[in-house]
Formats: sequence, structure tokens, C-alpha cells
Amino acid sequence: MTTDVDDDLNVPVRPLPPSRSVAVIAEHDLADVAYLAFVERLGYRAVIVDVDAGNPLPVPAPAVVIVRSVDRLNRFLATRASATAQIIGIGIRDLRVTGIRLPDSPGAVGALQHALAAIIGPDQEAPQRVHLSSRECEVVVTYVLGATVRETSSRHFIAPSTVRTHLRRVMDRYVDAGRPVNNKSQLLIELIADGWVDRARLRAW
Repeated sequence: MTTDVDDDLNVPVRPLPPSRSVAVIAEHDLADVAYLAFVERLGYRAVIVDVDAGNPLPVPAPAVVIVRSVDRLNRFLATRASATAQIIGIGIRDLRVTGIRLPDSPGAVGALQHALAAIIGPDQEAPQRVHLSSRECEVVVTYVLGATVRETSSRHFIAPSTVRTHLRRVMDRYVDAGRPVNNKSQLLIELIADGWVDRARLRAW
């Protein structure tokens, strides 16, 4: 709540509007950007906060903080902002604080959407998750994680033209969903945001 600066002004004190913002505590990987993009697509304001660099949290303080490691969680808890924010721990087995614990899996995306809606309020514009078949997922993820078309085709025992067909179909689906992608990096971010690439795959990359 705001405070009176001068009682003589006789101005009523009004609470700050409720925060619809979400802070993603940086782990310095591609998943940071993917979570940021996903949260913004849900209609919430999102920001990446690097607790290692001592970056301050935005004002007003975020309603929710997404954290993905115990080390970053402990650093965040040392800040004053930790008292007001609801913590969502993704992939943290022992959260040790009051909060919501989600698995680090493709299903975490849907669970995160529900958790944010429960804490902050319903999303303003729900994203359309792009569906991939299991084969499309295998081929496209191999490609976006750094393989060339030829390497992807030999790894999956298909022709290079089939790899291109899978890529074109998946990219067309993202365009149809209002989320156009123009290159490999953008496609990777969208695939992470939709839960098709998990953190274990990114680490292996």
C-alpha cells in the first residue's frame, strides 16, 4: 500500500493495483527465454531477474516468482521481495518454502498456466499450444537443437526432403496459431514454451 508523504495534502491513500507480473529467476539458459515468452503469451507481464548479478525486482514486486534451482531459490529468498511473492518451483524436489512445486516435464506448461491463473487471475488471452506428432517432435527437436537437415535425416533414417516437410508443417502450425517463427532459434523457443523440449534435452545440447 502507498503511504502518506504529507498529511496536510489530505489525499486518500490508495493501494497499488494488484501486480499481474511474473519474475523468472535466470538460470542462464534458453529455458529462461522460453518461460518468459510463455508467461507473456498468457497475458501477464514477465521479466527475467538475475539474482547472481543482484538485479532488483521490478516495482511493484511481482505476484509470482518462477525458480528452477535450489541455489537460485536460496539467493532469491535472501531478498526483501521474497516476502510478498508466491513461489513456483519447477523441477525442485524439496521446495522448503510455501509455494507450488511443479515437475520439470512437458506437462509443467499446463500446470504452470493453471497455477498462474489461480494466483494472479485468469489469463487474458490463453495461448494456443501447437500440437506435434511424436515423429514430428523427434525430427524437429533434433534439428532445432543444432543438427543440420542432413544430420537430422541420417539420425532418423529419413530423406532430407522429409525433414524439410516436417519443419514446414510445424512452422505453418505456429503461423496458424498466431506465433510465426522465422528461424531455428525462434522455433526452439516456441517448442520449449509449448513443452516439447525439456530442460534435460537442453543440458545435453
